[in-house]
This record gives sequence, C-alpha cells and structure tokens, in this order.
Amino acid sequence: MRLHEYQARFQASVIEGLDSGKAEILDFVRDSPRTDRETLFRVYVDAYRLRLAEFVSNDFPILRDSMGDADFGSLVGDYIDSAPSRQRNARWYAWRLPEVMRESERWKADRVSCDLALLERGLADAFDAADMPALAIDALAAVDAGDWSRLIFVFHPSVAMLDLARGVTRLYSALAEEREAAPVDDGAETTLLWRSDDQPVYREIAEDERLALIESRAGKNFGEICTLLAFQNGNENLMGRAAGFLARWFVDGLVTQISTSE
Repeated sequence: MRLHEYQARFQASVIEGLDSGKAEILDFVRDSPRTDRETLFRVYVDAYRLRLAEFVSNDFPILRDSMGDADFGSLVGDYIDSAPSRQRNARWYAWRLPEVMRESERWKADRVSCDLALLERGLADAFDAADMPALAIDALAAVDAGDWSRLIFVFHPSVAMLDLARGVTRLYSALAEEREAAPVDDGAETTLLWRSDDQPVYREIAEDERLALIESRAGKNFGEICTLLAFQNGNENLMGRAAGFLARWFVDGLVTQISTSE
C-alpha cells in the first residue's frame, strides 16, 4: 500500500470510528508489546471526537449551560456521528447544529434548545459578517420632504432576524448574565441581530417592526412600507411608528445606504 493510500484509510477510519465496522486500517496496524491495535487506534478516534466536541462546546456555551453537561454531551455525540468534519476551518464545523437538532427525532421536540442554538449561531454569524460603514442619521436631513416616500434602504451585512419561541431571547440573556429567567411559553417572538462596535448585539422587535424590516430588506420604499403597515394594523399613528423604526435603525447602525426609487 502506498503512503497516500494508507493516510487516506487512516483518516477515514478515524472519522468513521471503530464501531462503524469500517475500520479497515486495523488490518495494517500492529499490536504493541503493551496493548492491542484496537486500543492503540482508539486513542486517535477518541482524540478526534474530543476535539470536535470542544469546537461545538466553544461555539454554543449558552446552549450547554441551558441543557446541562449530560444532555449537551449526548447532543454533541449525536452531532459528531451525523456530521463528520469536512471543513479545514474549525469555525464552521458546528454551524449546522441547529438544523441537525430540528431534523433529529431525539432533539426536535426540545424547541427551546433548538432556538437557543439558532440564536447563538446567529450571533456568531453577525460577528463574522462582512463589514460596511453605517450611515449617520444626518443623511436623512439631506432628503427632500417630497422624496421621503420613495426612500429605499440598504442594511448592514450582519443584520438578520430570527423567529423564536417566546421567551428564548430573555432566556439567552439571563443565562449569559447568570441570572434567573422567566419560562419560555408556546408563543412566538422575533429577534433582530446585527453587529455594533465590533460586537454582536440583539433585541426583540414587535410584529410591525418585523414586517417593516422584511419589506425594507426586500427593496420596498418607505411609502410602500407605511401603506402595508396601515393595511395590516389599521392604526392611524402608523406613520409615526414607521418613522420611529427608521430613526432606531439609524441609531442602531443598521442602515448603510439610502436611495430613492423611480
């Protein structure tokens, strides 16, 4: 057997583990004077799995605290079994954990844990997102009053929204700050995530702001957004609410460009 073939088989056997029945590499490993070949090779298998478990634990510390060491350890073991490492960069190894949880018969019923994983990953993604300078709110002062309804906004690459079980965002904050949190219920909430001053941040948003952000990010102008909000809510103060959203977006550093539609 050539060296590169041996290395490929060795790697495949480490990734698939000794319990898979595919560890053909044992046919090419010798026993030592002190122990057998399987024990020797298991050192590599265990070291590989422990390293992957470390990546997952480092990426999801709040989920680990919420679930407890035993359940989180079981989850990590299931994840490693279902998601062998295919990336050279350890940052991306655990990225699919929320999807694997939601697809798993064992874990999908635990919505709180699934949503905590989704939120924790979202904050990591916000931290790693591309950069673009935020636009100061002073830019709005240069817009003619007649053009306000035609304003279109471009948002920072880190901006994202997550629909979660109601109370998950507060639970995340409480766990991060090591304090008690109210229980999560069967309702829903939306959390806005972005990066500010090189740190990922988040806040819960109401349904009308959620709708305004969805439409804005889809390229709708300010007038169309106000019309849609009025249709959805029938609220006479919707223009004021929409203007409040807009001011908050600038203060939070969410907006990077403005233009006017034709």
